[in-house]
Amino acid sequence: MQLRGQGKAALLLTGMLMAGPAMAHKAGDVIVRLGGIKVEPDASSETFNPALPAVGGLGVDVDDDTQVGLTLAYMVTDSIGVELVGATPFTHDILLETGGGDVAIGETSHLPPTLLAQYYAPQIGPMRAYVGAGLNYTLFFDDSIDDSVVSPLLGGADADVKLSNSMGFAWEVGADFALDENWLFNVSVWNIDIDTEARLYVNNARVDKIDVEIDPWVYMVGLGYRF
Repeated sequence: MQLRGQGKAALLLTGMLMAGPAMAHKAGDVIVRLGGIKVEPDASSETFNPALPAVGGLGVDVDDDTQVGLTLAYMVTDSIGVELVGATPFTHDILLETGGGDVAIGETSHLPPTLLAQYYAPQIGPMRAYVGAGLNYTLFFDDSIDDSVVSPLLGGADADVKLSNSMGFAWEVGADFALDENWLFNVSVWNIDIDTEARLYVNNARVDKIDVEIDPWVYMVGLGYRF
C-alpha cells in the first residue's frame, strides 16, 4: 500500500512527536521560561465629550510592543502548576482615533504581573501542553502627552493624560517541547482583561475621563529550564 503526500506527512509528524527526549514535569519542579513577549491590544474606548476642542467625540487606542518576558512556574503536583508571568516594562503609543487614521498623541508604560493556576496535559512525545487561568494586575506609569502635537490643537494649553491601574481575569494556553532532560522550547499565548480609565487634564484641571478596554493578546516564544 502506498501512502499519498498527506499520509506521509502525518506519519512523519507522529514520528517527530513520539521521538525526542523525555520531559516529565513532576511535583516540586520549578520551571523558568525566558523569551520575547509581544502585547497586541484589542482596544476599544468611549469617546471624549463632543464639546471639547480637538479631541471631542474621539476615542483612543494603544499600539503593540515587544519586550523580554519571564515566567516562573512551580509544579504543585505532576499535573497542576502555579505560574507567575512578568516582563520588562512595556511602552505603548496612545493613539487618537480620528477616523482618517490614528494620530499618536502620547505614550504610556506598564507592568502586567499575572498569576495563574495551570493544568498540564499528558505528554505526547517531547511535547507537554498546558492551560491556565488567573488574575492580572496592570500598573500604568509614565503617562505623557506629546505637547508638540496636542498643545497647538488646544490653543497652546498644556494637556496631560493619566491611566488608572487595572485588575482583571487572564487565561493562557502553552506548550513545552523537550530539548534534553532539563532544557525546553516554549510557546505561550495569553488573553488578559485590562480595563483602564483615561483621565484628560488641560492646564492641570481634569476636563474629562473615558473608559478604555485594552484586552490584549500576549504571545511569548522562548527557552525554559526545569530545576
